[in-house]
Amino acid sequence: MIGKSVVFMKRQIEFQNVSCMAGSRYLLQDINWQVSVGEHWVLFGENGSGKTSLLSVIAGYLPYQKGVVKMDGQPYSHDMISNLRRRVGWVSTSFFDKILHRERVLDIVLAGKDGRLGINYMVQNADLKRARFLLQYFGLSGRAENGYATLSKGEQQNVLFARAFMGNPEILLLDEPSAGLDLLARERLQEDLVRIVNTKKITILYVTHYPEEITSIFTHMALLKQGRMVQQGTIAEMMTNEVMGDLLDTPVTVNFAQECYRIKKR
Repeated sequence: MIGKSVVFMKRQIEFQNVSCMAGSRYLLQDINWQVSVGEHWVLFGENGSGKTSLLSVIAGYLPYQKGVVKMDGQPYSHDMISNLRRRVGWVSTSFFDKILHRERVLDIVLAGKDGRLGINYMVQNADLKRARFLLQYFGLSGRAENGYATLSKGEQQNVLFARAFMGNPEILLLDEPSAGLDLLARERLQEDLVRIVNTKKITILYVTHYPEEITSIFTHMALLKQGRMVQQGTIAEMMTNEVMGDLLDTPVTVNFAQECYRIKKR
């Protein structure tokens, strides 16, 4: 009898007993989690559950006080952060709105090449060409010289997308990416995600608290509540009446139709 072959997927991100605090309050507590190459995760939970904090740790912008975070088996360290940020595309208006104000849109996008918050290198013609292409792609070609704070919420979100793709990210961190987008822009975002999954070797981690955004491109789901990761598994395992009811502390009905989920209170 010939046994089935077993494929071991390479672990890309690992959290081992990770806790993160702000003063005496836990943002994240005792997180144990593994993301393998080829997986696409939804981070799901109510506001304040720790979703943005988790992505901020992965992006190297939020320090943690306990545990170990690894990328490709290498523990995070001060020396590796700059290299780490080159590999991660980071889209989060809740994070960048606290940092970006009058900065020029073109400079914000250029800084994405190295995952920095500002430019501290000689800008090459190839970099300018790519940045302008991305601004055009995201409908911002006429905004290159504008300050970030002068843009609409939807435009700011698109600036961050352009910044995220300025390099060639291996991991794309999307923190409520549809926030501030109109209906057509949200549809385009979903189309872009399908294209990215089909054409690029990239891992997507997607934060949302809207079940309709959990489409078929996602493979796994982590549920967060009050800074803890309470459950994790495949989308099918997580999107059940029982699991969602426990997370939301109320009986619910989970339906899947027209390629997306709906959750209704019973």
